[in-house]
Amino acid sequence: MTRDFAFIIDRKTQRNGSAHLRGRQLSQLFAEVAADYDRTVRFGFADEPVRDAIAIVNKTALMQSDRDLGQRLKQAGCVVLMDFIDGPLVPAITAQADAFIACSALQSRHLRAAFPGQPVVHIPHHVDLDIPATPSQWDRFACGYFGNVDNAAHLAALQEAGALTVWEAKTTNKNGWYQALPDFNLHYAFRPRRMWGAGFKPFTKGFVAAHVGAVILVAESDEEATELLGADYPLRLPDATDAKAMQARLGDLAARFGDADWQLARQRMQRLKVISSADYIRHLIRAQFFEDSALSDLLR
Repeated sequence: MTRDFAFIIDRKTQRNGSAHLRGRQLSQLFAEVAADYDRTVRFGFADEPVRDAIAIVNKTALMQSDRDLGQRLKQAGCVVLMDFIDGPLVPAITAQADAFIACSALQSRHLRAAFPGQPVVHIPHHVDLDIPATPSQWDRFACGYFGNVDNAAHLAALQEAGALTVWEAKTTNKNGWYQALPDFNLHYAFRPRRMWGAGFKPFTKGFVAAHVGAVILVAESDEEATELLGADYPLRLPDATDAKAMQARLGDLAARFGDADWQLARQRMQRLKVISSADYIRHLIRAQFFEDSALSDLLR
């Protein structure tokens, strides 16, 4: 039996970034590859019937209160692949998985160690496909923060000091943040590990910055950023950097705009742009799901 693919999200939280990016958009990329193999990719909700499919279950659907979705899918003849993204790995839920999809290198290693008997495939998070690829200006220093205002340190103080501009990154772009991106060549993402919740955080802010040709400032304890940019990336700052020191650091970066550290940071961001692109994700989907791979026996 050749199974179709079915991406499953939660109806109530379908507007969440996780559902939009790793549900709708990732299913779109899957469908573009699957067409070459005469395979079908469906997209739907956890409260809809799905039978005899390769069910890729999104974080939003996994976090439902009844927590029996995986069991119901298996009873309906499905192969169940779970994509927790940045959600917690709940034992009652993971026990129902046939395999896992990891969205980051750190999560991939953790899942492989925690579940040695189940396949784990690493499909990195991609940049939002809706964001235009308009390049950032490089005529003058400009620092911006794009995201939830609770997800970075010292934002209020730095904004009040005029050191950066804050844009809330809404999935729907209602506030026009897509169009603001080209004005900024330094994206602020200073979020020490102590500010994180449970789970793993894909480096989406880095992907957005790379997509438009900007560089990004991160905390040393941001392990995924270090994994992707290197421990010698010049815009990694100690977690202990306070608001006053951060303002001074941004002032120094403005004074040294375009110097060797800037150039090295831009080079590292070029790699980030490649591995978060739609083309790269399509390549991985083809290799991991439609050619011979660790999942081959499970997906037949």
